[in-house]
Amino acid sequence: MARTKKKPKAGHRQRRPAMTAEEAQKFEKYSVGNAVTLAEAAAERGCACEPYEDWFTLRRWNALGYLVKRGEHGTALMVGVTKPAKNEGDPPETKFVRSYVFCRCQVQQNPEREEAHATERSALR
Repeated sequence: MARTKKKPKAGHRQRRPAMTAEEAQKFEKYSVGNAVTLAEAAAERGCACEPYEDWFTLRRWNALGYLVKRGEHGTALMVGVTKPAKNEGDPPETKFVRSYVFCRCQVQQNPEREEAHATERSALR
């Protein structure tokens, strides 16, 4: 008997497709308020991480081949998420959600990705 894909239950979000490393480096929007929050958080941590250069969400770090170190806590930011209009002619709906980001000091290289890259490099030689 062939397995069929189950429909998500009402209220459950579907998983987004995996982000590529190139997509992880791009930002669609920039917030001065969030940049100030990140600069203050870096100063409290005693690191020199720069907003929008060294701070990413867990999903972005994973796409770049990094893992967040065990026990690290993210810094909360408010991010505007715009949904397309339900009806034609209506304005798009924007709501603010809390997102957590981690600085470069809180992550480490993913050993599995490192091994995969080493295998690829040796195959090219």
